[in-house]
Amino acid sequence: MTTTIQIDEETKKKLFQLKLKLEKEKGAPISYNELINFLLKNQYINTLKRENLKEFRKLKGLLPKSALNTYLKEKEKERIREEKRAQLPGKVGD
Repeated sequence: MTTTIQIDEETKKKLFQLKLKLEKEKGAPISYNELINFLLKNQYINTLKRENLKEFRKLKGLLPKSALNTYLKEKEKERIREEKRAQLPGKVGD
């Protein structure tokens, strides 16, 4: 079933640019439906990154600027561990 949505020209340009970028990475054309599904799927990860940055900014002045990359890498590792833990059936005594 096809649905028409209304978006302004600026949003259309941004979506098209992202579509081109993803097509280049994939090496094949993608539809706008696939693009929107990609955005929806990655919304959770992007929200986490924003929350992590807010948390990190609370430490501003206490840590060197170089600590940001280390902090974000550790938060990503933590997210991956949590996702793996959520996928595995729990063992008695965990």
